[in-house]
Amino acid sequence: MGNVITINHESCTGCKTCEMLCSLHHFGECNPVRSAIRIIRRERDGLVFCLPLVCQQCEPAPCVEACPTEAFSRDENNGTLAFNKEECTDCGLCEEACRIGCLTLAHGGTEIINCDLCRGEPQCVQACHAHCLTMAGSSEVDSKQNIEHIISILKQEGLFDRLPGREG
Repeated sequence: MGNVITINHESCTGCKTCEMLCSLHHFGECNPVRSAIRIIRRERDGLVFCLPLVCQQCEPAPCVEACPTEAFSRDENNGTLAFNKEECTDCGLCEEACRIGCLTLAHGGTEIINCDLCRGEPQCVQACHAHCLTMAGSSEVDSKQNIEHIISILKQEGLFDRLPGREG
């Protein structure tokens, strides 16, 4: 049984501390482009709307199914999605397959950024002062329902064009 980071977007303040800690933990730099969690933020009429996006560890996982080289797989030990850079051709099919933009090709398409749950101790969850990020066992969470809920929020708020890899 694996884990998943659950999101309560209504309590997110948009501080982006999670983005900074993710990139710092994995790459030694505070760079939101190298973060596996992204905050989609929009201001309208003085109100701020924030939506954290992080891998929902889907089962089945579209990124795994889309990868022609099997660079993505399910870790047999902890159930999380695992990525093997040596097998990756940077084709971007995994990024396209993720319906909510939780995989990104960074550095001009030469680096896949994906959530590995910090090997069981997600830095973003620990640092979230708004408590909008929490951990749950994958058996407690319906990944399809989570994805559909996030998609409905993206549609309702008109934010599909702000998904990582789809900006423009």
